[in-house]
Amino acid sequence: MTIWEPAAPSGSGPRYLALADAIGADIAAGRLTAGDRLPAQRELARRLGITIATVGRAYQVAARRGLLTGEVGRGTFVAPAPAATAPTTAPVLDVAAVHPPGHGPVHRAVAPILHRIAADPLALGAEDADAVRHRVAGARWMAHGGWRPAPDEVEVTAGGQHGLAAALAALAQPRQVVVTTELTNPGLLAAARLLRIELATVPSDAAGPRPDAIDRLCARRRVAALHLHPTLHNPTGLTMPAERRREIAAVAAGHDLTVIEEDPFGALLPDRPPPVAAWHPRTVHLTGITKTLAPGLRIGYRYAPPALAEPLRAAARALAWAPAPLAAEVATQLVLGGAAHQLAAARSAELAGRAALARELLGDQVAATGPAPFAWVRLGHDADAVTALARRRGVAVAGTDEFAARRGAAAGLRVSLSADDATVRAALRALARLLPG
Repeated sequence: MTIWEPAAPSGSGPRYLALADAIGADIAAGRLTAGDRLPAQRELARRLGITIATVGRAYQVAARRGLLTGEVGRGTFVAPAPAATAPTTAPVLDVAAVHPPGHGPVHRAVAPILHRIAADPLALGAEDADAVRHRVAGARWMAHGGWRPAPDEVEVTAGGQHGLAAALAALAQPRQVVVTTELTNPGLLAAARLLRIELATVPSDAAGPRPDAIDRLCARRRVAALHLHPTLHNPTGLTMPAERRREIAAVAAGHDLTVIEEDPFGALLPDRPPPVAAWHPRTVHLTGITKTLAPGLRIGYRYAPPALAEPLRAAARALAWAPAPLAAEVATQLVLGGAAHQLAAARSAELAGRAALARELLGDQVAATGPAPFAWVRLGHDADAVTALARRRGVAVAGTDEFAARRGAAAGLRVSLSADDATVRAALRALARLLPG
């Protein structure tokens, strides 16, 4: 095996793209040559201190660029020289990752909080991040549509992905089935792979997952949980109306089914309908501030009925013990002081304008026009080919493979609207020239 190891991925973009770019750069520089065998995914992940899933996605991206080839049972190799001449320069316009900028107004709101904490160490409160004030902030942040969870039914997590992984670990055993949509949150795909949970899919229509399809699947299979993302769904941007949420809650109740309900972008749509948790008591509701305000504020909130609280708490502590008290305190002060909701409202207005621009430039190919931090662009053909072509033209986007819970899921591109304004506008215009009208 070639003794090759790139620098650990860094920077603000997705780690898998940084690693794929490093592979291309080392091929261009001659440090890797045609026929060289790359380290196994698990081994490279261990060396770099990143996840196996990140290495796997990097290898897939590099293969789509024509840089690598894979042979079942043998490993991953550098492709022959003609294929390796494809452009490997990192794109100028990165609209693949969905992260709020975390500077400007957010920085100005956080700075005085950090000064207050520095002046008064007791402001951190108890070492346990589930302190009462933090749960009160979580309950206030997730309340909407007339639904008001009790603070003692809310706990703090180390971000939304921590809450999701803990919910899966607590509610489903290896090889058990969790139901989701055909296009779904990549975090769910990664956690399910890690926990060896099977994902079964149901089709969606214009209102969201079809209740009749959920009912039929639960009737013929033993299902551990139903995963939903009803508001500003990742990646399609769809928001389920209240009636669809009630219908799904009724189906879940009929099968005594536990629901895992993600709401990472919900604060961007304050008038959204009540959550499924308002109608179905066996619902674990997950939200947070990370996707709305700043990636560095990795704090999430989890609501669960008392019957599920202890297994969820045990799973969360096994995975990450507890979130950092400092980050939890900053989030608490942002929420209880009102700044978090003000920042979310300003962000929502900004994103709504960008969504309108996406619809103007890309037309009916854009699936939704709400204040999601991304636009889903429907395609009638291979998303991988379009993704690769866009990257060669200097635009990085996320294609169907990032979100597909089953083969044959609808082709499309997710275009982040969360980058700086100039990048978003330039990327949308480049895609408008690239995509068929």
